[in-house]
Amino acid sequence: MVDNPRFPHYVKIFRAKTDTNGTPVIDPATGEELFESVFGSQCGMRDMVRGWDIDVEVVKADYKLALPKHNIIIKKGDYLEFTNSITGEVKKGRVEESKIFNLGANIWFNENGNG
Repeated sequence: MVDNPRFPHYVKIFRAKTDTNGTPVIDPATGEELFESVFGSQCGMRDMVRGWDIDVEVVKADYKLALPKHNIIIKKGDYLEFTNSITGEVKKGRVEESKIFNLGANIWFNENGNG
């Protein structure tokens, strides 16, 4: 993998597992919903201005990530785990919006507890 200064960090996207009827799958031992990893990518953290972004008019998002262009559909409500490769800090949250553009993609998300 080549280091890209535009995308120095890493993000993983998780989605709740569902059965054939669309019902969430629950772990019988813990009673908690099960999740599966659906996507992972290098990314870069971008600035937000009071939660607004002119690209999609997102009103309520704590963070914006920029990614290389991809073909995975990331859904509002998916969970994510962002790892800052410089500080080692990990942020977990829920996707508020996701858009794919000509040269890349953006994900806006709220940190846990802010959505």
